[in-house]
Amino acid sequence: MGLSVSVIQHFSGCSLSPGFLTDDLVTQEDNGDQKKYLGVCCLPGPARRHRRLDIIVVPYSEFACALLYFTGSAHFNRSMRALAKTKGMSLSEHALSSAVVRGPGGVKVASGHTLPTPTERDIFIQLGLPYREPSERDW
Repeated sequence: MGLSVSVIQHFSGCSLSPGFLTDDLVTQEDNGDQKKYLGVCCLPGPARRHRRLDIIVVPYSEFACALLYFTGSAHFNRSMRALAKTKGMSLSEHALSSAVVRGPGGVKVASGHTLPTPTERDIFIQLGLPYREPSERDW
């Protein structure tokens, strides 16, 4: 059993606090080497508010792209992906790639080469952008 699978099984069958996890939305979703657990939890306190809980386990090589994707606003993510596309690149939650070949209608026909992106800052550098802190990414 891989580490990511055991982490997901731990959280989906855990005994944190009775009633903490109230619903399993997706107990395991595979997306390449990424593994996801999506559920609903009940926060402690008198209000007993429920929140969606996403646990995503990614390979270290995909960490910066996944962090950028899962913590950015939808508009920010679309803008970053659109910019990458204008530069002949492709940005996803898995990787930033260069030399991407697109056919009619912008459909990707060749994936290109994965660029090294050990940090979020490296993604901005590769795209020729000044780095923005997470709190500045709501555009």
